Amino acid sequence: MREILVLQLGGFGNKMGVKFWEEMLKDSEFGNDNEQGNQNNKLLLNTSNIVYYNLHEKKPLPRCIQVDLGQDLPYSNIDFNPCNQFSFNYSSGNNFGFVKNHCSNEIIDILIDSTRQEIEKCDSFQGFQIFASIIGGTGSGLSAVLSQKLKDEYNSVITQCNLLVPSIKQNDTCVVSPYNAFLALNQLMESTQQLIFFDNQGLKQNLSRLGIQFDYDDANLHVAQTICCNSSPFRNPGDINSSLRKLSTNLVPFPELKLFTCSQSNNQFSDYYKEYLKMDEYQIFKELMSSDHNQASTDYTHGRFLTAALSLRGNISNKQIDKYNSLFQHFLENNAYYNRAQKAKKINGVNMFFTNICKKPLSNYEFFGSSIINSTSIAEQLKNLDEKFNKMHIRKCYMYKYTQEGIEEDEFIEAKSRVEDICRYYEDKYNEDVGEDHENWE
Repeated sequence: MREILVLQLGGFGNKMGVKFWEEMLKDSEFGNDNEQGNQNNKLLLNTSNIVYYNLHEKKPLPRCIQVDLGQDLPYSNIDFNPCNQFSFNYSSGNNFGFVKNHCSNEIIDILIDSTRQEIEKCDSFQGFQIFASIIGGTGSGLSAVLSQKLKDEYNSVITQCNLLVPSIKQNDTCVVSPYNAFLALNQLMESTQQLIFFDNQGLKQNLSRLGIQFDYDDANLHVAQTICCNSSPFRNPGDINSSLRKLSTNLVPFPELKLFTCSQSNNQFSDYYKEYLKMDEYQIFKELMSSDHNQASTDYTHGRFLTAALSLRGNISNKQIDKYNSLFQHFLENNAYYNRAQKAKKINGVNMFFTNICKKPLSNYEFFGSSIINSTSIAEQLKNLDEKFNKMHIRKCYMYKYTQEGIEEDEFIEAKSRVEDICRYYEDKYNEDVGEDHENWE
């Protein structure tokens, strides 16, 4: 099997991780008796082995490691391996430097040893999934240091980071979040292959559209459902056998362009859509490509689609999905949305959209879908973060807190330069296509 190890770091990583495993448990249907008997049980064991072990016992254990500097790991009805739960008597003070230079020396060796023990239980290990927030100190510091250590130890596997990042307009509770985010991104860009962004503003807009008042539990569940659906091609039989490496191959056209956002079709929070809106292949495809369903505060209409991976659940017609896929790509070509490099790939037989259909429904929904999108509109979020960073950095606000913990000013300048370079890469792809399209029209 192609096992995946989940690393839950900090408050957001653990709270969202609990919701994620609750959704995974529902999706795996452990303990459900059915008429098909042993054949289904064998299939269940084979597919669930990717994210669980001890499957032959009454209580299978998730393949995950939970870490928090404080002693407040969230309570859950899910049975986790207590040997993989680590809490310490520290307070990060929302300081990236404190976690990186003081806590990491003690903690990282413990985590690497636990990671090694988990990987030794795997037959064919494929990679890591990291859940963390780079707004505060714990998630940003641990994700940066741990991902670099994992790259040094296991450089042949894929690391996917699911990150909560500062919002574009909404002010975060942590005033130094731009510092933490920049310092973390500077290292994560070197040590990971996939970075998926979520933010509270985008999640709040999604919940408001469904008539739900913003609540962190609902927001965490919203993210957990999306990640669960995105990982379904790894766990469930479908038309295409997918993996983290295959996902990276299809989503990353150039090494530096590996920042993604996610969308999700209408979910369990609202019954309105079941009564008044027909949910079919067209509606799902439309929602997954819409900025209204984006779980980060970026607008797809302000950029261009480079690549996208769609994960669809339920009795969905392959023919209809191929039809809408083709129509949407035709629309992008005629409206100057299409990317030259991707067009060249299409000629060679590689589609812009990597689509996987799993016939097994998610929970009680006839149709369900999620998407991972690589769009140049992500530069909008990075530029906004850069503005917040500059306002503080010019005045050297709170910098003494970081220099006291061993962070040099050169590290701030290096991180700023790295993020601005990423923005420039995405803007170059956008402007390059615009110029070529205008030349073609003339």
